[in-house]
Parts: sequence; structure tokens; C-alpha cells
Amino acid sequence: MGRTVEQAAAMTAVEQLDLVRQYFEPYRGRLKTLSDVYMAILWPAGIGKPEEFVLWSSAGRATTYAQNAGLDINRDGVITKAEAAAKVRATLEAGQVPPYLWEGVI
Repeated sequence: MGRTVEQAAAMTAVEQLDLVRQYFEPYRGRLKTLSDVYMAILWPAGIGKPEEFVLWSSAGRATTYAQNAGLDINRDGVITKAEAAAKVRATLEAGQVPPYLWEGVI
């Protein structure tokens, strides 16, 4: 993004939004779901794939699976796109109810 970590850390949150825009620009038009947005951050190969798409399994990419095992909700040794995005979805949904929802905004 053309900045060092130190430079980005010294920017305000509003200034950092330009970096966020730059990061997501290559995915323009491809991010159709919340899961796709999260895949752009976590595992871009998952963008556009169905929710059941397997990102990692303990039998396949064992090292990557182990690093992300906390995302395996049902502990079946397989992490799907839906499982990976579940915590993000839950956080979004929690933010859409009182006391976090601004009355009249949504």
C-alpha cells in the first residue's frame, strides 16, 4: 500500500480508510457477500466460492488447518467458508440490535 507499518500506525483512522480502499480495489465487483469480504482478508481463493467451499482440512493443508482450527465450529477437521465467516457474521448481527443500532438508521 506504499506505507510502512509505522507510517500506517501514525495515521488517523480516517486516513487509514484510504489504505483499506486500496487493499480492496483489486476485488471490486467480486465481493457479493459478507463471506466474500472476509475471504479477501483471510483467504482470497475463497472469493466467489459457495459457503460450503472447504478452505482447509486436517487431511489436506494440515499446517494451515492447525493455524485456523479455532474456526472449525463443528470440529470435523474441515473449515468451510461459512465456518470461517461465522464469527464475523455474528458480530455484524450483534451490532444490528439495540443498544448498538441507531434508531432510524437501519
